[in-house]
Amino acid sequence: MELTTQKEYSRMLKQLLPPGPAWPRGDATSLMGMMIEVWAEEFSRVDSRVRALMREADPRFAVETFENWLDDWGLPDDCIRAWSSANQTTLRTLLMYKIKNIGRQDRSYFFELAEMFGYRIVIDEFRQHSVQSTSMDAVCGENWRHVWRVDVMTGAGSVMGYHTTLGPVNEALAWWGDRLIECLIQRYKPAHTELYFGYYSFEGDNA
Repeated sequence: MELTTQKEYSRMLKQLLPPGPAWPRGDATSLMGMMIEVWAEEFSRVDSRVRALMREADPRFAVETFENWLDDWGLPDDCIRAWSSANQTTLRTLLMYKIKNIGRQDRSYFFELAEMFGYRIVIDEFRQHSVQSTSMDAVCGENWRHVWRVDVMTGAGSVMGYHTTLGPVNEALAWWGDRLIECLIQRYKPAHTELYFGYYSFEGDNA
């Protein structure tokens, strides 16, 4: 619906006046004429604000209340604050994704979450070793049923390093990590699970 203008409200108010010379409609300089214009201006302003409120009720289009939407949904959180690419457009995308996917913790959710930030991941889940396990299955105890691993294949923030002959003797043989993807998945993982991370270098080696 289009916004009702001050001129349209003025016309409608004049049409509501009783007939007769005591209610002048055409004289804008009369007291009645000026009162009608004041009322029409206020009604038009209220009409505009009501329509703005309807727009602000949808986070896809909110402008004035966008910060309130972010606060209500906990954005930006600690993970997003560490992400240098966060702006209003990406925050709105993250807000809508969080609203639409609240409560999700399935594998697809974590694939989608990683992809939103430019990562490609593989998820490995573990189960207790039994007589039905194959020779290729990991030998895991009962406590491994709630353990899973995320292997990060790609990501601009991923860091991998290796010890060389020029390194000090107390240096690790290898190190890896990515603060953003680890923070995101740790934040939204099922609370009862234990999570590990692995990383693939550009040569395809897994760390």
